[in-house]
Amino acid sequence: MSSTFSFPFYNFIFKGYPDDIIITVKQGTKLNELIKLYFEQIQKSNLLINNFENVYFLIDAKIITYQNKETIEEFFKNNISSTFLVEVINIKNQSNAGNYKIIRKLKETIFSKIFVGEVNYLDENVAIKEISKKLIKEDIKSVKMEEVDDESLLPYVEKFNKEVNFMQKCQCENSVKIYDYYDTKENFIIIMELCDDNLNEVLCKKKPGFSSDEIKNILFQLNNAFKLMNKNKIAHRDLKLNNMLVKYTNNEKTKYKVLLCDYGESNQLLGQNFITHAGTKCYMAPEILQGQPFTDKCDLWSLGINIYQMYVKEIPYKGVMDKEIYDNIIKLGKTVLDKINEKDSKLKDLLSKLLEIKEGDRISWEDYYKHPFFN
Repeated sequence: MSSTFSFPFYNFIFKGYPDDIIITVKQGTKLNELIKLYFEQIQKSNLLINNFENVYFLIDAKIITYQNKETIEEFFKNNISSTFLVEVINIKNQSNAGNYKIIRKLKETIFSKIFVGEVNYLDENVAIKEISKKLIKEDIKSVKMEEVDDESLLPYVEKFNKEVNFMQKCQCENSVKIYDYYDTKENFIIIMELCDDNLNEVLCKKKPGFSSDEIKNILFQLNNAFKLMNKNKIAHRDLKLNNMLVKYTNNEKTKYKVLLCDYGESNQLLGQNFITHAGTKCYMAPEILQGQPFTDKCDLWSLGINIYQMYVKEIPYKGVMDKEIYDNIIKLGKTVLDKINEKDSKLKDLLSKLLEIKEGDRISWEDYYKHPFFN
């Protein structure tokens, strides 16, 4: 018998959509028995998932599959715990992955391309996001200076599944709809709602920037998505105007519908602070720039930067490197708010509370929604 410390029972929290699944097993349970229990629970919930061969489970950076026949104690050895968080990596069936047609390219980033396309089950065009596995592998190879295989992509498979999962959990009229997704041999693919523009492009066309009332209307809409993020303990971690899409309407008052997109850097706060560096530098909260642990309040700072940008038409704290941006935050502080017109005092007060350098002093999400600016 192993000398590894063990518990009478273990709780495994399988993270997933629409809800987490908690499975409790006794000491000495084999991992393949645990996975069998998970699949039995999935079938009871009528959730769509493939067979054992297409699913990986990530626990404490360790990958397990239905083939693992070790006991919990044998597998985790000295890292044993009474509770484990499990990320489910589902390799979706690809039989219908070709059922879309690309019309034209919208934009291109380091690893991905976004196209306008069409699918046979919708009467309207869609946005198709293709993330290239080849480019990801080349990037990994350039860092490691060695050949890479498909197993090196597993963290990216996890990230892709998280993005899909968070998009599903945050579905509402002000978050971009996800219609389908695929993990093919060449690409990670997401089929989603097509929009007309993003707020950054809209802002570039405006002289001056958005008025206080326009910002209020935009935030009223985005708050629907933010509240679902809060409910599911999700931090977006890349809030910026480019990720706030618009669909033009015939409504003279609102003019356009605003939708949040791109949950690729998002993560869930599950009883601990975040530590990974993610997002776009000039929108990052001070605690992230300093490499400190952080919570979902990082999004409130980013939101403050976005609001300021919409009003003033510039980023308040500029810089290229993390330290340069952080130094400017410390140097300028709230003097940047001098550019907010005194007649917009409620907006200025909201910004003052969002752009608190110390996370503990920053306004909470609950108090943000109650702020007088929204009255």
